[in-house]
Amino acid sequence: MPLTVGRAFKLYALAASLSLSALAHAAHPLDFLTPEQRVFMMNKFLQSQEELKGRPGQAGAVDGSGATPLTPEQRVKLLNWFVTGKSGDESVAADAAASVGVHKLPAAAVLPLAVSAASVPQPAVPPPASAAAPGEADIAALFDKWPALTQGVSFERFRDGFAIDGARYLDPEGRITSYGFDASTGDFTYLAQTGAGQFVLKSGRAASGAEPIEIAKAESRGGMWSVVSASGKKFSGQRLIPLARGFIVARDNTGYRYVPGKGMTSFAAPEAFSIASLQSGNVSGTGYLLLERNPEQQAGANNSLGALIGSVKALGSTLGMTRKDDYALLNIDNRKLVPINIAIEDKQVQIMSACRQRNFMMAECQRMDSYESLFQANGAPNMTHYFWRINWFNAEGRPILVSQEGGLTQVVAADLGSGQKTALFERAMGIASFSAVQGKDGKIAVTAQMGFSSEKKEDVVTLLDAAPVVAAAK
Repeated sequence: MPLTVGRAFKLYALAASLSLSALAHAAHPLDFLTPEQRVFMMNKFLQSQEELKGRPGQAGAVDGSGATPLTPEQRVKLLNWFVTGKSGDESVAADAAASVGVHKLPAAAVLPLAVSAASVPQPAVPPPASAAAPGEADIAALFDKWPALTQGVSFERFRDGFAIDGARYLDPEGRITSYGFDASTGDFTYLAQTGAGQFVLKSGRAASGAEPIEIAKAESRGGMWSVVSASGKKFSGQRLIPLARGFIVARDNTGYRYVPGKGMTSFAAPEAFSIASLQSGNVSGTGYLLLERNPEQQAGANNSLGALIGSVKALGSTLGMTRKDDYALLNIDNRKLVPINIAIEDKQVQIMSACRQRNFMMAECQRMDSYESLFQANGAPNMTHYFWRINWFNAEGRPILVSQEGGLTQVVAADLGSGQKTALFERAMGIASFSAVQGKDGKIAVTAQMGFSSEKKEDVVTLLDAAPVVAAAK
């Protein structure tokens, strides 16, 4: 409760009365109070002294607003008197009384010395101290209670969340905006928006029957993220990426990986790259993180001729004629870099406007706007975006990449550990779309749209080990 002017005046008067009476009594005048009550009274008096510094007024005012605060020496001596009945210099009592302006107060305002215990404000029960932030060992103990799954689970992505074994997963605190998961372990972490710029990060395990655990709170302001983990660790950066277990806070080509129960580790990518804002693979299970080449690192990107050359190279990459390794997978632990032949321009969506229909087959448009998007204007996935074209999984300890590189004519699989790579689908006229998912049995299945029909490979790892190896182009 804030200290009012009236309460401050009464404290001044009580302190002055007790100070003056102490000179004529051998016993401590506050013997009727417990030591705790004396400390409480002194704390209130010191609080009023601090408020007095910032509230100037006319000297001699009835509310005490013009009183002069005690000096530090007077405060020490008065504190001694409150506790022991002696200040070390008994003349301080008179000085203190004069200092608080008692001689200018009306006699009726001074409290009598005979004060009953009932009339003295009793010390309030202090609020319970906030619980200390749990340590990483405490958080690890919570996660260790989750049972290990006997088989994996099936995750499905949606624009505003995900599904587990066909059932949509929702959070009562807010809308899920981003997430990461591991189909083999059932672990997932998601970011839910609880208010304007306010978010919460939670980790859970599918099919365990356990409630998700809040591992951090986050705030987004002006393009920057501020994150505080449940253990008290603080992070700030430009991108916040949930993983299957924990999260990454990224700043350009550097980042901080936090795993609840284990703590934080930092890492750095090559200067030519930045950490991609969207991660469609299993970072936690494989240790691989997707990087995107910085636009300024593309040859001649700062001049019109260089931009034209970059566009030609991007077209050549899309058609499968040239390489343009604008993406790469980085192993956070050993810094191994695996280049991926996908052009950065492929993530753009083009919207035509100011169009005039010339004939039944052709329209003439005056303007084209290009912007990055996971989806086309009609809501269909933008299948040339790197998010849909680059997938990586943990297959019983083996990091497996499934991607559509070097154009749209081929979908390939690769073992990131050994470097073995083989084609899964090929079509000269292009593969319109494909999807790669890891089932409950841990097998990676890939389905591709081949013209008017679709084809499916049930077990990528088996095919990868048995099929002829396609050497990676240099």
